[in-house]
Amino acid sequence: MVWALFPADPLSASGEDKYYIFSKGTYKVGRKGCDVIINKDKGVSRIHAEIVIDAMTSLDHLQNKSSNISSKVRIRDCSKYGTFINKNLGSKEKVHEFPNKETTLKDGDLISFGTGNATYKFCFVPLVFFVHCSKLFQENQLLQDKISSIGACITHNWSQECTHVLVDQSMSVTENVIDAVVAKKPFILYNWVEFVAEKNICTEIPSCRSYAPSLMLEGVSVKVGDPNSRENCLRGYTFLLELRHEYKFKDRLQLLLEVVGAKVLSVEGFVLSSQGLGDEENNHVVHVIPAGLADKFECSHNLSSLSRVNEMKLICAALSGQLDPSIIISPSIPVSSSCSTDETVVADSDAETETETATSVHMSAAVHMMEAPKCASKVELSTDHAAAGLETGHIACFTDRSDSKTTRRDQIDGSESGNSDIKYSQDLVVRDTNLPASVYSSTNDGVPNFKCFKKTRTQSGNSFNNLIPFSKYPYKDFDYGSEEVVETVKEEKKRKQMEAIAEDLFNNEKGRRRGVAGSLRGLSTYS
Repeated sequence: MVWALFPADPLSASGEDKYYIFSKGTYKVGRKGCDVIINKDKGVSRIHAEIVIDAMTSLDHLQNKSSNISSKVRIRDCSKYGTFINKNLGSKEKVHEFPNKETTLKDGDLISFGTGNATYKFCFVPLVFFVHCSKLFQENQLLQDKISSIGACITHNWSQECTHVLVDQSMSVTENVIDAVVAKKPFILYNWVEFVAEKNICTEIPSCRSYAPSLMLEGVSVKVGDPNSRENCLRGYTFLLELRHEYKFKDRLQLLLEVVGAKVLSVEGFVLSSQGLGDEENNHVVHVIPAGLADKFECSHNLSSLSRVNEMKLICAALSGQLDPSIIISPSIPVSSSCSTDETVVADSDAETETETATSVHMSAAVHMMEAPKCASKVELSTDHAAAGLETGHIACFTDRSDSKTTRRDQIDGSESGNSDIKYSQDLVVRDTNLPASVYSSTNDGVPNFKCFKKTRTQSGNSFNNLIPFSKYPYKDFDYGSEEVVETVKEEKKRKQMEAIAEDLFNNEKGRRRGVAGSLRGLSTYS
């Protein structure tokens, strides 16, 4: 067992810590620098008392949990204002009055330091490890000694009294593992025991997050999350289960899903409209497929519109505390058309093409009668607006088969609504509805070349019109052609020319004068 000191009144013990003792030794109680620091009472000495742990006692070594059993723990008073013990809610006893100023401590004793403002409860915290390891790992004597050194005990039978699940890496997931997850117990590796044994005393039990193992489920490795991450990881989901015996872990699957925040319902008698689950916000209804029937399982008509997930993938998500949305398979949605036609032509709509004003919307069909020995039946459809064509209800389909000609017109009343599945054919012709019939090229014998699907009259995304949207024709739209602007430009050019001429004349005249002055000096010199 791990011995602990808890503040007797947690509400008024603000700033006071809990203390867990994991190994034998002597621990000082007092002010700053001691193992157990007390700041609440000003009467606490620098080293007020000492708690001596003679031996760590495992829970299985005790006959019962009664406080009458010797705990092999002593407290020694080293203070000025005294240390008091309240046993069994009786009167306080001053430790200073006992022989050698020390006495034994038992589970449940209340210890007051100084003037009595700082009171702690001395109790044990059981550590019971359910071992789910290989046989060789269980027989490891070093493991047994490490576990005993921190006061923990080992059991090979799962029970609710187990506090931790000690597993070996890559062990298989069993029913006991599922039971431990349902009980919200942490899973640890042997490294965690070694880490705790080195702590001696600390203010909280070390976290198990960094020492979580990876288990194997049907050949898939899954890292087990801590209880906090597993909690509510499937909140917002409702899972529909088949008969319990069809699943690997039977009734435990429902308990596992509920403990991670999901809702569980039975498939029997489930009707989506009556349950009203489809209308709830942030609620996803998923059908859980048994792992053994995943390949040959067929959903009933009422469940075909629901998402589904494999049992094993769902268990992995519950163990790890993380749900990958990709494991949920979305339902297949049948595509239906509002008119009954034998053949369907899909029109390619260009989002960048803008139609100007249209006063009337109509649908017309073009008939091309040609001889093609190896050409199957082709269907061509040109529309001004594909969606508006369905509203008018006039559809014309023409097929030619070698030498024979067949013409049929289906007229659909706008008030009638019929649903029929779309039939996809390899003879499907994809046409741009806003291009004329001369878009595609033809061969010499008049047979259309259906391989030319390149769109014409489609500008590049980096065209000038896209980069400069405010001017389609920038030079034509500019008012440079007006007479007033032309005259102004001419006058400006003329002024520039006159300035250039004047500058040249000035420079020439200046040079000429310099030349004349130089010649006069020369003449005066010779004379």
